[in-house]
Amino acid sequence: MLKQAYAIRTRDRGRFLQLLDRLHRPGLVMTPEDRWRLRYLDGWEGSFTGDYASAEPLLRDVADHASDIDLRSLAAGTLLNILAISHHYLEAFERADRLAADIPRIRDRKVAYMALSQLSQLMASAGQSGPAATYARQMVQYAEPGQSMCRPYVYLFGAKVADDTLPPTDPIFRQAIDACTAAGEPMFADTVELDLARRLAETGDARAALALLKRIAPTVNAQGFQAHVYVLRSTYGYAYWKNGDAAVARRWAQSALAMDPKGNFEGLSENVYKVLYEVAHQAGNDRTALDYYRRYRDVKARSVSDTQAMALAYHTAQQQLSAHRLQVESLSRKNGMLELQQALDRKQIQASRLQLLLLVSVLVSVGIWLVRTKRSQQRFRKLARRDGLTGILNHPHFISESEAALRYAEKSSRSACLALIDLDHFKQINDSYGHATGDAAIVRTVALCRDHLRSIDIFGRLGGEEFGLLLPDCTLDEGVAILNRIRLALADLTLDERHPDLAISASFGIASTATCGYRLAELMARADAALYQAKRAGRNRVESVAEGG
Repeated sequence: MLKQAYAIRTRDRGRFLQLLDRLHRPGLVMTPEDRWRLRYLDGWEGSFTGDYASAEPLLRDVADHASDIDLRSLAAGTLLNILAISHHYLEAFERADRLAADIPRIRDRKVAYMALSQLSQLMASAGQSGPAATYARQMVQYAEPGQSMCRPYVYLFGAKVADDTLPPTDPIFRQAIDACTAAGEPMFADTVELDLARRLAETGDARAALALLKRIAPTVNAQGFQAHVYVLRSTYGYAYWKNGDAAVARRWAQSALAMDPKGNFEGLSENVYKVLYEVAHQAGNDRTALDYYRRYRDVKARSVSDTQAMALAYHTAQQQLSAHRLQVESLSRKNGMLELQQALDRKQIQASRLQLLLLVSVLVSVGIWLVRTKRSQQRFRKLARRDGLTGILNHPHFISESEAALRYAEKSSRSACLALIDLDHFKQINDSYGHATGDAAIVRTVALCRDHLRSIDIFGRLGGEEFGLLLPDCTLDEGVAILNRIRLALADLTLDERHPDLAISASFGIASTATCGYRLAELMARADAALYQAKRAGRNRVESVAEGG
């Protein structure tokens, strides 16, 4: 069942889920190796459905601890995609280097083939088209006789579109689509055809784009891959707008937003907001158009920032690898020079002292360079962890540090609380006083919260006016008391002398490990429900998760 589930996971989703359910039934006897394989399939399923919070720890566990190198490589390859999506770029490229080094040791050619595909995809995401194309071509060497060229073509296509200038007439589109269709790999064919539809619309052939989308829509929806469904809807909206049908374009763009309330596909929403902005502007709805334009601008700016961050992480990882090689080479040279010194001591003492002095100078220079390099890397890491406006943790690093704190709390049997904070009527502040005043309100709120927090508390900005707070070694009653102190202090806060009438308040939702367990995803969900209750009950209040949820 494990082998069959792995073989059909991208081709027959219904059957795959049936097998996964059977493998989890009580009483099924498994070897330890079988349980590692099931753990990998669970992680892969979470990655496929976008449940990265549950998938990441499963895949990380398999990649770091499974005894079989082939299984470790499968998990590491799938983990690369999640790390890139969650902006853990440096770790992604560090793991990519280890995976690339392991490929010659992988026993199963299919596993090596899969690892190369994931390495190619990661490099393409970082704009490194050269390494991405190299890995895609190496896939051909590991393909079995008679095996379809679907995946090599798809990842070679990914390498070629890394700079986003590939014309829709390029032969790689047809080669990849035909190969994947013939191989019965609809999900990979959809990847290429969705991009082809977007490029057709961008280059002025909106009718051809719409015809292509209508043809592939049944396959995309049947596969159930949410990222593809989102791209299908957003591309429909973009193509209809390019075709002059503003009303239909708006409906498709709004349907894409409706399927992503938590913003998991924000990186794919650039064309969605662009269409909604253009349609609203065309209809004369200036306020709505301005709002959508701001979102479009923010998404585009974040996309550029993410691309730059990935490129920086890639070069940082390469720099670390080079530094490690330099250290090894330096030690080798030092050993060789010591041997030379013994020979020179017998012949020319003064000359040997000069050689030693030169060696020390070289090593000191190398040491100074390594120290400076390390300090530069630490500075870049710090900048990547912090929210640019407030200086507190950004969303990904708040999640990462909270998960680590919860693991420690669980091991030591200590309680902890997770709180969500959302500023009330913040949109009205932006609309009435401007975004500069809104930013100032966020900065003052964060400073006030910090005054009431302990050094061990973990504080981060989750997005916009929403913040997360993990309180280690804290009971629910203690956590509620802390939040109420913050809430009352906000009521007395004056933003500045220019806005004496501007009042700031917030709603708070809190959940405790005593009732919700130590899984961050569960605590976030419960705290979010409590926050929603606080909003419904009139805002400016603290709501907690009661006993039993």
